[in-house]
Amino acid sequence: MKIKIKQDVYNISNRIKVIDKKYFIVFNTSTIRYEVHHSGQLDCSYCLTLPYSTLDARTLDFVNKTKINNLNNLILEMENSNNLLEKEEQANILNRFNVSIENLLKRR
Repeated sequence: MKIKIKQDVYNISNRIKVIDKKYFIVFNTSTIRYEVHHSGQLDCSYCLTLPYSTLDARTLDFVNKTKINNLNNLILEMENSNNLLEKEEQANILNRFNVSIENLLKRR
């Protein structure tokens, strides 16, 4: 069941309308998560699930960050993050390889 949030402690359910007047927030009792919906979308109003267990200023920051206007920045941020993870994994593999070689050389 989804419960539309009309009031909350920090007034996020109304403040989100500054970002887009068609946004609204629901609480999904199945997933125990808050979701942002947009009444102007065809077929389905769902936009995103919030990664936070409470509605606060982070909600507004997260919604702003994920807006379609910020798509290029978001993609760039994801690519940079993926590149960093890939470099870290390569460094870990190289480190494990070096340790294995050292262990083999010690056995001789």
